[in-house]
Amino acid sequence: MMVLTGKKENSKPVSSADLIRVGLAEFFGTALLLFLSCTGCTMGVQGDISSLHVSMAAGLALVVIIQMFGHISGAHVNPVVTMAAFILDEVTTKQVPVYVICQILGCLAGSGFHKILTPSESYIVGNSTEPGVCLNVPRGNVTEWQALGVEIILTTALVIAVCATWDQVNSNKTDSIPLRIGLIIVSLNVSAGAYTGASMNPARSLGPAVWTNNYTSHWVYWVGPTIGSLIASYFYKYIFLTGR
Repeated sequence: MMVLTGKKENSKPVSSADLIRVGLAEFFGTALLLFLSCTGCTMGVQGDISSLHVSMAAGLALVVIIQMFGHISGAHVNPVVTMAAFILDEVTTKQVPVYVICQILGCLAGSGFHKILTPSESYIVGNSTEPGVCLNVPRGNVTEWQALGVEIILTTALVIAVCATWDQVNSNKTDSIPLRIGLIIVSLNVSAGAYTGASMNPARSLGPAVWTNNYTSHWVYWVGPTIGSLIASYFYKYIFLTGR
């Protein structure tokens, strides 16, 4: 997830063409993330699938996306990752709204294509028969506040890992970034997917919520990742980078 168009890498003003390229990369990347993640957990089509299968689908989807678009936009595909990039001076003020708007549009497009291309009877949440289109909601007896705590911790871990890829100390270790970030996503999903769906990404949760018109506990998936990203990015900036 190395950002190649940010402040550190390019001191020249960001051109309109650069913004278009970044926007398209984030739009298609986020759309593909939603489509692949949702098809990977549509049990009505694939039959009974394990939590490991769902986790691998989410992580490996990100491997594909970073390999495709990482050199163009950094493949954030997540508003809270873009927020962390801004805090660490990896993207400019002018770039931030382009990233976030295109991520939101991408999540709606990707989730919409999944809905169009999946038989209507196959939309399920967990082991229920409720329409869900891979909706993220607290699972089982997990309360909203417990889910909030889980999302904060997961996102903090993810964003610290992403900040480490931006660290100049790791500038010679970029070839394996797609695989490393993908495996981190797999690990976090395996650990806590049963609690909240392990979203860590407001865009990932927004698309299915919009297409199902189901906003149950949806605030958790905006507030939790946002708090986690703020904790991680400021901690990394003022603890690990200070004095370098």
